[in-house]
Order: sequence, then structure tokens, then C-alpha cells
Amino acid sequence: HTYALKLAYDGEAYLGFQYQPKGKTVQGEVERALTKLTGHDREFLGMQASGRTDTGVHARGQILHFYTKEPVSDLERFHKSLNGIMPKDVRCVEVMRPHPAFHARFHAVRKTYHYFLDPRLVLDPFVRRHALHCGWKPPSVERLREAAAVFVGTHDFTSFSNKSRDKTLVRSPTRTIYRFDVVEQPDGLIRLEVEGNGFLYRMVRNMVGALMLAATGEDGKFTAEDLRDMLEGKDRGVAPMGAPPHGLFLHEV
Repeated sequence: HTYALKLAYDGEAYLGFQYQPKGKTVQGEVERALTKLTGHDREFLGMQASGRTDTGVHARGQILHFYTKEPVSDLERFHKSLNGIMPKDVRCVEVMRPHPAFHARFHAVRKTYHYFLDPRLVLDPFVRRHALHCGWKPPSVERLREAAAVFVGTHDFTSFSNKSRDKTLVRSPTRTIYRFDVVEQPDGLIRLEVEGNGFLYRMVRNMVGALMLAATGEDGKFTAEDLRDMLEGKDRGVAPMGAPPHGLFLHEV
């Protein structure tokens, strides 16, 4: 029997989503809770997620699937029990009973990530763990939008992806970005919303790092055209350093 979960989690205390034999991960915590509820070990559960969030990255809409030998008779009770077992920084938002052939990774056709910037002068202690503070040099919203537009469309993103630690993973570097919006929130934060058909390893953080360089530097020193040249150059070595993980959220799959 196939079941799917929608998860929200604060990634600060975790070494990413993916299970590791040594180290605290989101998948490890969810599997421990599911094992208590179902009696199945992690091999039988066969959990797969829509994607792997890196160390320190958060999620509001991570999707995963798993298997059980017997059907879950009461989904509402199962949902409450699951949240009762898991740590409070990992929450199951929804339990679903999808088509038996559903696969969280292979059936993910598009994803949306949000990255939060805090351009206010004084660091807000209540958002510091979930937004990149840049009050020392606030980015120009207009230049953020100009730079973000460069990434929209279908491109080879070699310049903006790191080599995956998973040597068995061979992927085309070509991805399609449907939109890359810059939203000024009422609370003063800036929300970068990027939606695409898929993302390479650290691709979103690397794009945000480039946007920040274009939006905070001196006028004309690093422009959207320079960014376009980097994209077309297909060389990670020429692109700027990526943004830190704590401002990034997997928003929706």
C-alpha cells in the first residue's frame, strides 16, 4: 500500500533531508516515527522524497512516499500519531493515499523554492535563522529583478551547480525556469521565488549568490549581462559563491 506525506521542517538542526547512517537527518526522524507506527524497517518502507534538501535548508512542502504491508485504517489518527512521535521541528502537514504507482521523485513535474533576504539595517533576532541579513549593503530590488530575468527559460546551468556528492547520479545540466520573481513583503523582507521543472545540486543558492552580487555591487561593475555571459560560459569556476542555506525553503512540489 502506497502513502504520501507532505512535510514542513526547519532544517537548521539537520544534515539535510537524506538519511545518513551517522548524523541527524529529516528522513531519519520520519523513518523512525513510521517504524514505530507500522512496525516496518526503513528498507521495507522504501521512502523516497521529491528531492534532497541540503544541510540547513528548510521546507514547507516536501513530498515523500512510503509503503506499508497493511492499509492504514484511520488516516486522521495516523496523522496525529506521526506528529506526536516526530520532533517539533518536523511536521507532517498532510497524509495522502495516492495512486499505487505514485513516486514522489519521478512524478514531481515542477518545484518552487523561496529564498528570504532581510535588507533592514538591524538584524531581527526572530528571523535571523530563516533569512539572509544584508542590512549592511541592501540589494537594489530593480537590479535583483533584472538579474533574475536572466535565468528564466531553458538553459544549461553548469555554471550554477556544484558537483553532486552522489557519484551514481548522472543528470543533464539543462533545466527550465518558469519564473523568478522578486517580492517585497510588508514586513520589510524580500522573497525570491523561483519555479522550475527541476534543480541541480545547490543551483538555487548559487543563483541567489549571483543575484546578490549583481544587486549590491557598484553600478556597472557586475551587470545582468555579465550574469548572462556566466550562464552561457558553462563553467562553475567563473560564477560567484552561493548564498548560505538558512534563507532557503522548498516551498512547493
